[in-house]
Amino acid sequence: MSPINFRKLAVSLAMFAVITLGSSAIARADQATFNLTVGPTLGPGNYGTVQLTLSGGSIIVDVTLTSGAIINGGQDCSICFNSSLATDPNISVSNITTNYALIASAPGTLHADGFGNYEYGVNFTGGNGGGCSPQCVGHVVFTVSRTSGNFGSVFDLVQNSTGGGFTSPFAVDIVINQGTNNQNTGFVGVGAVPEPASMVLLGTGLLGVAAAVRKRFRKQ
Repeated sequence: MSPINFRKLAVSLAMFAVITLGSSAIARADQATFNLTVGPTLGPGNYGTVQLTLSGGSIIVDVTLTSGAIINGGQDCSICFNSSLATDPNISVSNITTNYALIASAPGTLHADGFGNYEYGVNFTGGNGGGCSPQCVGHVVFTVSRTSGNFGSVFDLVQNSTGGGFTSPFAVDIVINQGTNNQNTGFVGVGAVPEPASMVLLGTGLLGVAAAVRKRFRKQ
């Protein structure tokens, strides 16, 4: 077995740490995608995604369900979300999909069955009870802005719900298998959400290890 080249190992660790730091910073600041896999009523499954994109101080929210599912109306919010900022801001919504609208511009208390309470929400503006097709759709997009100041990261809108059996930064009221004997409805949400700083901490730790190894072997 050939001896380990610690100099090359240190350089490799340093390069990996830099790449990790760079990619995690981009993910934290600019875009993040969350899988909707938890359904207290519907059971676990693959129900779609919520993608957040930072754009000019606002955050574009893109909710895309799997084929055949639609975003329902009839409860406190069709799409529920929170802010993680220390002081929850007043918000506005623009460029929203037809037949959906912001519930309130100020943080409040909106209930989503199974997930507890949320501060903000977008709701279907027409009928409810799972019979809103074709107005209800499986793809809703809207842009969230602060009425004063800007968002600095997509994670400014990532905060778990409170007071529910399950917690999730987003809850989406959906209907699956509409018009069939298997039609069902309920809120779905996000499973485990990694802390946005976790990859940064990993990268920082690897940089430290790499620096220590390089320093040690320079003395030899």
